[in-house]
Amino acid sequence: MNNDWVYDTETFPNVFTIAFEQCDGPLTFLYEISDWRNDSKEIIDFLRHLKETNARLVGFNSLGFDYPVLHTLIRMGHGDAKTLYDKAQAIIQSQDNEDRWAHQVNPSDRFIEQIDLFKIHHFDNKARATSLKVLEFNMRSDDIQDLPFKVGTYLTREQVEKLKQYNRHDVAQTKLFYYKTLDMIRFREELTVKYNRDFMNHNDTKIGKDYFVMKLEEAGVPCYDYSDKGRKPRQTPRPQLALRDAILPWIQFEQPEFVRVLNWLKNQTITETKGVFNDLVARVDGFDFVFGLGGIHGSIESEVVESNDELVIVDLDVSSYYPNLAICNRFYPKHLGVEFCDIYKNLYEQRKTYPKGSAENAMLKLALNGVYGDSNNKFSVFYDPLFTMSITLNGQLLLCVLAENLIRIDGLSLIQINTDGVTVRLPRTEMAHLQEVRSWWERLTGLELEEALYKTMFIRDCNNYIAVYE
Repeated sequence: MNNDWVYDTETFPNVFTIAFEQCDGPLTFLYEISDWRNDSKEIIDFLRHLKETNARLVGFNSLGFDYPVLHTLIRMGHGDAKTLYDKAQAIIQSQDNEDRWAHQVNPSDRFIEQIDLFKIHHFDNKARATSLKVLEFNMRSDDIQDLPFKVGTYLTREQVEKLKQYNRHDVAQTKLFYYKTLDMIRFREELTVKYNRDFMNHNDTKIGKDYFVMKLEEAGVPCYDYSDKGRKPRQTPRPQLALRDAILPWIQFEQPEFVRVLNWLKNQTITETKGVFNDLVARVDGFDFVFGLGGIHGSIESEVVESNDELVIVDLDVSSYYPNLAICNRFYPKHLGVEFCDIYKNLYEQRKTYPKGSAENAMLKLALNGVYGDSNNKFSVFYDPLFTMSITLNGQLLLCVLAENLIRIDGLSLIQINTDGVTVRLPRTEMAHLQEVRSWWERLTGLELEEALYKTMFIRDCNNYIAVYE
């Protein structure tokens, strides 16, 4: 932290400004390239000093925008505002085009090490995209400022001073967010040193994926094909997929609604994994089991549920459900071979040897959980829709097997079912019966259920509730 510097740039047709602030102190520098002055040499000299002292530059979306503009100035050795503005506009206009990566600077080509908070927090994912202004609001900043001039405006000398104030403001806010990201940065530093691999600007999912790939390749499992055009991930695309092939053959039900859903699924052949489960609901004993690609869910709504002397709320969650589903049933992406399962199991066992809160434990958790999501990513080395559907279908159906047997217990009522577990309320006198069902299900599936007892649950729906432990 002692030698990290936050920076931010502002680009207009006749003005370029860049501000730096030391993360471990109040020291700030602000430079300008405009019609009135040109600090090109001073900027490059300052960057050279930072490089020589092993400093890092910290930004917000800096790898996607600020650094490519700055890199252009560094390569030219002397720049003007119009050239830097044109570069900035080219970057912005390429965002939705196939050449959106053309402006990115490879890590080996960067003049000085970069930390991009935007990437670390995975804000470069469209579903998670968050602006610095929204973060300022969420951080309860005293002053939230918008860009004072419309992009493309030719600024006057007086307006440049206002732009500099705004530039300083954004750097100060980025610095505040840097401090809130320090634990994540330290985590990435530990991994980078330990494995001699650059994890610094990886989001959590990418950390897990890259570590898993690293272990596959160490075991001799090829993950990429290489050519003069670069590398291409090995994959198993499936133009058609019969869901019957994904469902474990020994799964069976007695409840008519579960039987209906199981038979319907077995009769489906799909060409796209998204939208498979629209409106697929099984109503059993007045409780709705809603099936979806990400997992099953269902809940009573707008109720407060309490334990008392006679009744107790019990939550049963499957330990590391999706990874263990693959491990126990030998599910694997076809192109990665059965060795995938052995590596998966090894990583799971390895994680248990590290204390919670350690960098290794956190990274192995990411590696274990990230594979399922990436198996449905058409750009991933884990891509195989059959693997995806094997996890998501059997995960939901096996929870229904558990629920079907639990509801046979006298006086038991279902409260929730959600992705990797169920929550019920039952007479305390029937706890031994619940433990019998639990043990039977664990033997049947090879999976482990973790138990928690709740005193009270305040429930709006399956995604919004508060549970108080007994």
